[in-house]
Amino acid sequence: MANNNDLTDEYVLSTQLLSDGEPTRCATIHSGSDKILELLSGSQGGIISKFILPDSNDSQKQSADASNGGGGLEIQPGGANTRHPHQITAILSSSSLNTNSVSSIYVTGCKDGKIRVMDGNTHELKEVLEGHSNAVTSLTWILPQNESAKPWLVSGSWDGTAKIWDIFQNNNSSICIGTLAGHENTVSVAGLPAEPDSIRKVVTVSAGIAEGNSIRGHTVRIWTLSDNGANNDITSKIVAQVSNDHSGPMRDVCYDADTHSIYTCSNDGTVKIRSAEDGKCIETLVYPGYEQPMLLSVCVVGSGATKAVVVGAEDGNVAIFNIGQQKQGEAQVIGHPGCVWNVIPLGSTGDFVSSCHDGNIRIFTRHASLAASPEVLKAFNDAVTEAKAVRSTGPSAEEIAKLPKWEMNALTQGRSEGQVQVFQKDGKAIAAQWSASSRTWIEVGEVTGTNENAGTLNGKQYDHILPIEVDVPGGGVQKLQIGYNNGENPFVTAQEFIDEHMLDQNYLPQIADYIRQRAGQSGPTIGMGAGGSTAATNSSSGGMGAPSYASEPAVPMDITPTYDYLPMKGYKTFETGIDRKGLSKVIQKIREFNDSVSSNQLSTGEAGETLDSLANTLSVTNRYHSSTISMAELAPLHTMIRQWDATHAFPAIDLARIAVLHPDAAKSERRAYWEEILGGALDMCLGLGDAAAKEVAVPMLTMRLIANSYKGGPGSAGAAGILIDKILDCAEACATSGNKNVRLSVATAILNTSSYMHASSTPFPSSVAMRVVDVVGTIAGCGKYETEPMVRSLVALGTVLLLPGGSGSEVKKLAKERSIGSMVERVAAGHGEMASAVSKEIMSVLSYSNSNCS
Repeated sequence: MANNNDLTDEYVLSTQLLSDGEPTRCATIHSGSDKILELLSGSQGGIISKFILPDSNDSQKQSADASNGGGGLEIQPGGANTRHPHQITAILSSSSLNTNSVSSIYVTGCKDGKIRVMDGNTHELKEVLEGHSNAVTSLTWILPQNESAKPWLVSGSWDGTAKIWDIFQNNNSSICIGTLAGHENTVSVAGLPAEPDSIRKVVTVSAGIAEGNSIRGHTVRIWTLSDNGANNDITSKIVAQVSNDHSGPMRDVCYDADTHSIYTCSNDGTVKIRSAEDGKCIETLVYPGYEQPMLLSVCVVGSGATKAVVVGAEDGNVAIFNIGQQKQGEAQVIGHPGCVWNVIPLGSTGDFVSSCHDGNIRIFTRHASLAASPEVLKAFNDAVTEAKAVRSTGPSAEEIAKLPKWEMNALTQGRSEGQVQVFQKDGKAIAAQWSASSRTWIEVGEVTGTNENAGTLNGKQYDHILPIEVDVPGGGVQKLQIGYNNGENPFVTAQEFIDEHMLDQNYLPQIADYIRQRAGQSGPTIGMGAGGSTAATNSSSGGMGAPSYASEPAVPMDITPTYDYLPMKGYKTFETGIDRKGLSKVIQKIREFNDSVSSNQLSTGEAGETLDSLANTLSVTNRYHSSTISMAELAPLHTMIRQWDATHAFPAIDLARIAVLHPDAAKSERRAYWEEILGGALDMCLGLGDAAAKEVAVPMLTMRLIANSYKGGPGSAGAAGILIDKILDCAEACATSGNKNVRLSVATAILNTSSYMHASSTPFPSSVAMRVVDVVGTIAGCGKYETEPMVRSLVALGTVLLLPGGSGSEVKKLAKERSIGSMVERVAAGHGEMASAVSKEIMSVLSYSNSNCS
């Protein structure tokens, strides 16, 4: 039996267990039947694994098991029907309640948004709890002060809520008794000690929301919860909250009863120790080293002088911070072969468990008698060394050159919140994360590592590019490639591959299995059969070869195709001049014109301090997330654009073009203001009449103001949406301009208009969409456009052809009648590879017969 006499200074590996081979995402300690101690883990493949822990009272047996990989392993102990349809992101046992007043169960949180209650003895599925609209990522118990009352379960989700569940009711039918709403994206939860009068407490932390090029709003909230009795609901109250004291999203939270402290970890590479009363930070622990990785999980282990904080990191390490009396603040780092998704304490032993992306669950200890054998330690260290060597190899210059350029990121639409995309910026590969709320990519850092299977496919960087061969009708093989990133669901990747190449749906599990293997010299050959009754034969490349499937005749598939460039999602903007030097020139020109206008002059204060204050705020772009702009600062723009003539007002339009990109200036409450500003600029441009195609300043700046308005915020975007008819009038008038800057501005305004129409929750009539087609026709027919504005114009055309619902179908029909396809092919021929690629996609849209365009 281990004791404190054999404690070492640092943690070492004790037990290593390979579960189902999928990345392990979470784990919990569970007292199973006959009180046998079990370690349960949930995997990315949706499978629960049960590991019988060694008997802590038999030191000889425990030491032996620690050396050879531990006790018995059982995959899916509840049977095949308990496999989850998506990755298991959280798991929690009732054993941690240390009470006999409740039945033995454990609960899982899944990416499908459901919570599953499992029998603690048989491991069979008892109940499925539905209520979250997105993945469940965190689970905790909260207890009452009254021991006779039952515990409640709290779940945190990507949907921005935490839910309270009563799952120990007498009728064995769990119910949701409360929802804690208003969080900023992903929610993590931890139970706190109850207060008198049956008041329970819980702490929630959020991941934050995108503001500009950063994540803000991540908040610690401490809640009190009281039972309303017979109504089966609760009263919740926030008693304390702290926001933005991490510099990145919070990923996990835990509570330590010994110190009565809350611990939060973040993407910024720090752990904050907080008061459990008000959530305020007492101490910050910083991940050791020059670069701070994303910290994904945190727990507290040990007691007294051996108390430590353990964190799991995205970079494939575990860091242990000693916070006891001895060597306080020192940190030990233990490398892993892959990302460490989760860390939990192993009861009160001071040991801890890590869940790693390489499919292994590991126990680490400071007890010398429980250390793994030299052979197991060597194998573990070799795996870590090999993995780090693979990660240290950065992308080649050739691979970087193939990546999409950062300047074009607005043309690339993310599929889901948090998706990572690699771009080329200043000759380097940089990773960016998709924010669904702001519909923008947020730069997170440079890509400095890859692996032997990594590469670029269709302009996107993948951790693995795997070969797949498809049998085609009449004989022959079509060679394809599938891209897969670590952490993604193989079934989702396989489904997207099937949709893209119009393969038989029956091949979904086969392709997903091949992705999970990620090994072998050759990929599977997929026969496109109608019945799905293929004959499979196993290749023998080291026992890991991918299956080959017999060929059958192909059948027609009616699957909506997807495109690389269409539809346009996001917006292109004009941001030049957003610096002190550029803004000072604009302000100086405004003051010069203010002195020369005959009426409606700005006051001395407006022309002086007010404009200076506005310019100072706009020039500090890295503080857009926290700075504000008052209506008093915006008022001079209204005076100049609505009341000055075109010869004097164009610098004000330029200043408005910059101001509208500030999120506070363009917030939803100011839509009426921006209707006035945009309407005034458009009236000024249209007032030029036939001269609109010959003038430069007002047409160019008006179109740039319009383009930026869609990106600025809900207020300015809503205003532009109301004025679309007038925007198209102005674009048509300026489309044949002899100035290349005006032409680029017109094309960009049209591009952003089409993107807004496609994303709008209110369908636009086909008559408005056809006006976009008309403007693009004018652009194509004048023969003046350079490649970049022509490509943007073609993307705008393709986007309105894909408008949702009946509008898109009607526009396609009318476009065919006008022979738009032949015009597109002719124009694209002289504008390079990208124009040709967009042209091909437009032709595909026009030829596709499904009426449900999307």
